[in-house]
Amino acid sequence: MSKKNAVSIILIIWLCGSLFALPTLLYSKTLSYRYAKKEIRTLCIMIWPDGVAGQSHSDNVYNILFLLLTYVVPIVSMVFTYTLIARVLWGHKGIGEFTEFQKESIRSKRKIVRMLMVVVAIFAICWEMSHMLPYHLYFLYTYKFPEVVHLPFIQHIYLGIYWLAMSNSMILLGKKDRNFE
Repeated sequence: MSKKNAVSIILIIWLCGSLFALPTLLYSKTLSYRYAKKEIRTLCIMIWPDGVAGQSHSDNVYNILFLLLTYVVPIVSMVFTYTLIARVLWGHKGIGEFTEFQKESIRSKRKIVRMLMVVVAIFAICWEMSHMLPYHLYFLYTYKFPEVVHLPFIQHIYLGIYWLAMSNSMILLGKKDRNFE
């Protein structure tokens, strides 16, 4: 891939990400209200043209698209591309005599394949399964059953899922450091 193609792809990704985040910029509002103990709380919520988040059809469509673009597409593309890489690295055989250097080269390539599998698994478990899927399912579920948002401790559950999702970066960083020592 040429440098020009790589830059073009990066720009397209940034443009698509910015466009996809645009509704949040356009429809997010801060509201302040007096809480039960007379303290003032400020919330940031999305108010779509057809209603508030959780009751808006536009919000539901946005959440479905968000699920597809941030959960389904990334995990499918990672599995597909890493499978292609793994097939090349794992199955590559040397030509001619089988030397100790070639054996070590094959072992190194297979180690890389195992690391790629670990990266995908950690991403799928920590990011996709712990955050993106429950996150999306939460919003899709609350659209159909809005009374869920009034359950006790629902905010704590959501924050726990979000914390676990962010731990993905910490785990991958730690794994990367151990592999390159």
